Amino acid sequence: MAAHVVVDPVALLAAAADLDAAASRLTGAVTGTEAAVRPVPAGADEVSLLAARHFWTAAHSMAGAAAASAAELRRTAAALRVQAEAYRTTDAGFGSALTGGAR
Repeated sequence: MAAHVVVDPVALLAAAADLDAAASRLTGAVTGTEAAVRPVPAGADEVSLLAARHFWTAAHSMAGAAAASAAELRRTAAALRVQAEAYRTTDAGFGSALTGGAR
């Protein structure tokens, strides 16, 4: 049985747009919660300072991971766009070759 691969450049571009939108939502969510996850110490005592430092450290770690994730989503979207264009170009070349260059 022969296997066939069907690539739809429009679907690749739609997936790329979805990935860009997800990256934007992720970035917005992190930005929108920044104040909540970086609380001011409740007091000057050691426990309050340590608790606030714990939240700040966790927030910093989460923000870094979210930024890296958003960047990876955008890189993947860019790769999908490149692939969509490559498939379009190849398909146009094959179409031209099959019709003898006439369009």
